[in-house]
Amino acid sequence: MILTHSKKFDVLFYHERNPQVRYVIVTGGRFSSKSYTVSKSICRLVNDIGHRVLYCRYTLASASDSIIPEFKEKIDLLGLSDFYEQKADRITGICNNRKIVFKGIKTSSGNQSAKLKSLKDFSIFVLDEAEEENDESSFDKIDLSIRANDVPNISVLVFNPPTKEHWTYKRFFESKGIDETFNGIIGNTAYIHTTYLDCIDYVPKDYMAVIEDLKEKDPKKYKHIIEGRYLDKADGVIFENWSYGEFDDTLPFGFGMDFGFFPDPDVLIKVAIDNKRKLLYVSEAWSSYKATPNELKEKVKELTNGNLIVADSAE
Repeated sequence: MILTHSKKFDVLFYHERNPQVRYVIVTGGRFSSKSYTVSKSICRLVNDIGHRVLYCRYTLASASDSIIPEFKEKIDLLGLSDFYEQKADRITGICNNRKIVFKGIKTSSGNQSAKLKSLKDFSIFVLDEAEEENDESSFDKIDLSIRANDVPNISVLVFNPPTKEHWTYKRFFESKGIDETFNGIIGNTAYIHTTYLDCIDYVPKDYMAVIEDLKEKDPKKYKHIIEGRYLDKADGVIFENWSYGEFDDTLPFGFGMDFGFFPDPDVLIKVAIDNKRKLLYVSEAWSSYKATPNELKEKVKELTNGNLIVADSAE
């Protein structure tokens, strides 16, 4: 199996050389090939070493739109299709116990934790788009369930850094005095930070033009979205007195929609108001940087099920 990748990813591709590494933190900006390269490395670890992988996103619906097709593509590109059986939520070896199983940490609505039971015989846990998971304890529950005996266990977090208020920053960077762009190994944690410059040969010219324009007009957004750095705090904060919690599904609800234009995403949120207790519930139902208008239409229809949507008036 011949794979080309940035040398920054060697610690993941060839984890057997650094078995003391339990956590691999993969961060970076747009077009930095994080998920693409991680999926290739996981295929190598599964096929060549015999790892069993639990690959998660916030919801299984989001996984179905992203990481599952991406893995199936890698299996085909690597010429391994004859050796693996591909089903809706898993890829398994035909003649061995190798497997990649895809799960959502939350239910499809994003409001409740999914019932992730019987997490046995997994040696790698990958949390893709880890910035979407705001509950550190949800990560811990799965992380502590990864305990194979025949190969070293690994937990991999892949994400675009959100704000420094997020638990990923406090746990893996702030508490250890690690710079957010650091590449290397500290203790049992390996850090991989990439940008578009690490795969510059594959960046479309029109994308480069957008990047250069953003760099000149909005350096702060450029550092966050393109260079993949944490924000000190969320931009445009309106509400300060908020906290994470469960969405009250007993309340009447509607949806808000904001249409994005690169580098901003299309975003759909679910909203409910408890007038008696004076509480506002907001849950991100879906977001995407890549959806076409038709894909956007179908996804919104699927998630809102005919309920009211209030949206801006962009194209």
